[in-house]
Amino acid sequence: MGIIRAAPDLERVVGERPLPVMMKSIDHLDPHCRVLLAHSPAAALGYVDAGGRQRAGMVGGAAGFAKAETETRLKVPVPADAAPGTGAALLVLVPGWRETLRINGTLDEDGLLVEEAFLHCGKAVIRSDLWGPGRASEDGAEEGELLGPAAAAFLAAAPFAVITSRDSAGRADASPKGDPPGAARMIGPTAVVLADRPGNRRTDTFHNIVERPDVAVVALVPGDTRTLEITGKAVISTEPGLRESMTERNRTPKAVLKVEVETVRLGQCAAVREAGLWDAARHVDPADLPRSSTIWTDHLRLNETAGEAAKLVRAGVDEQQLRAGLEQDYRQNL
Repeated sequence: MGIIRAAPDLERVVGERPLPVMMKSIDHLDPHCRVLLAHSPAAALGYVDAGGRQRAGMVGGAAGFAKAETETRLKVPVPADAAPGTGAALLVLVPGWRETLRINGTLDEDGLLVEEAFLHCGKAVIRSDLWGPGRASEDGAEEGELLGPAAAAFLAAAPFAVITSRDSAGRADASPKGDPPGAARMIGPTAVVLADRPGNRRTDTFHNIVERPDVAVVALVPGDTRTLEITGKAVISTEPGLRESMTERNRTPKAVLKVEVETVRLGQCAAVREAGLWDAARHVDPADLPRSSTIWTDHLRLNETAGEAAKLVRAGVDEQQLRAGLEQDYRQNL
């Protein structure tokens, strides 16, 4: 059936994780992170609930809702059912901006102890047209073990989703997925697939899943104040028919993520409603933010990876070259 079950097999299919890519992360919240947090009204949160289940949802409500109390502690709304001391991950959204900020760490009672922070490339946001005109909000809620009519309709309209996962040591990650509507595709009442599209080349989710299959997905539809959460067990498939069914822009993914659904929750989300994510008047002017190429350049230089190869990466990074390469990548590799 073409199921990938080990990291070496995964890297033969999707490629290894390049050192310069992995070095774009830092272990604290620097001034760039603080600026982005100050402009962000909402984020996707991946966490573990009191029953040990992987969960995903939206938190926030107003710009600056997540406050950096120190370089390594972020005050953020914690769901009532979250288990303190477990791995958690934030995908921070800045409305109107194509990049996202990812912050990974450990939950305590009212915040996140930061272990890793890095900027994610904007391809998922661009592909999904996440900040484009919002669609009319629909009514309807659903909860259960199957994707019923309301959840199926929402999923079919959703161009953007965040998948949350953990590795065998409990380290968490939240990764964005974006496509035209149907970023996560239903292939039956108990199964959903997501494609591996070009992105930042870290493949964190895939590496986590070969160690621990538990995932949670939260999907968004622009203009709709509901969210859809799907939890379940995931596998990485290279089955040709499944991959070909996810072809987009004449590109067939090398692998797809298949989630066997365990729970479905569709309902109104106060954080999304209060954040006004699709109110164009509340979108941030990118000119008010640091350039993404500047952030990556500075984070590469702050990264403390040891070794001669890492030293060469830090010495060789050039912001103008990185900026030019980034724009070319966005044009050619969506």
